[in-house]
Amino acid sequence: MPTFVPLALLAALLLAASAALQQRAAGRSRFAARDDTRVAMPGPKHLLDLLREPLWLVGWLLNATGFLVQALALHAGSLAEVQPLMVTQMLFALPLGLVGTRLRMARTAWWAAASICAGLALLLWVQDRLPAHAPLEQGPLVLATGTIVAAAATLIGLSLGRRPATRAAMFGTAAGLFFALSALLLKQTTDLTLANGINATVTHWYAYALCGVTLTSLCLGQMAFAVGPLAAVVTAMAITNPVTAYALGILVFGVPVPTAPRVVTGVAVAGVLVIAGVVLLSRPSALPRARPPTPETSAPEPPAT
Repeated sequence: MPTFVPLALLAALLLAASAALQQRAAGRSRFAARDDTRVAMPGPKHLLDLLREPLWLVGWLLNATGFLVQALALHAGSLAEVQPLMVTQMLFALPLGLVGTRLRMARTAWWAAASICAGLALLLWVQDRLPAHAPLEQGPLVLATGTIVAAAATLIGLSLGRRPATRAAMFGTAAGLFFALSALLLKQTTDLTLANGINATVTHWYAYALCGVTLTSLCLGQMAFAVGPLAAVVTAMAITNPVTAYALGILVFGVPVPTAPRVVTGVAVAGVLVIAGVVLLSRPSALPRARPPTPETSAPEPPAT
């Protein structure tokens, strides 16, 4: 098994735990208690509220740890290989979000999880190993960055007045675009640091762009958690992040487009399985269910004597 696979899965688990904790903390904020959340925009006051929430701070520590593990995974593998594995963040986040509640995963959600896992396994099996350290083309990177910024701004603007789930999905899509760009810059910065040392990193613009893009993606993620349900946010991120990362790999790193019939068919089937699983997870039938009552809680009390 390639080294990047367990690293990417561990990063997905840590980021999923972070998302579950931070979404729960966002639900306790003053912004979540407002009556105009459909048209209001979470701002600096909301972020300051979260900084005072211990649960959010624990989630932030998990997020930082997951970010470092993801950096190691990206150094060991290509952007187009690692980011699709980050879809498993959704599989981890949904059950983790139910910890401490009286809810359980629905049967549809388990089928969706099986579909996603099968698609990822097929993708890793049929796809040839991609170069882990391909040279970066700066012109296409600038073009891609401008496109992502414009698309994210448009999504946020169009989200005003939408239903909470729709608005959360639009914010999640914007965050997913920036997370993919952040992964690209993280890979480039990590490769540069490990090859040439920290002195080379601090004198290059990659590190500073990474800080700005990562901060933007984290703020968009927190805003998404505040305006709607966790499932809508994670679903949007889970679809947008790997698709955008794969496109960036082709555009910026020159990742070869598969041409062999076996590989093309396998990648297509894997994509259908993953997207089908993600779509299933977003359906009402996949929403958590109340746990059935236990015999101790459902048995009638004996008559008083």
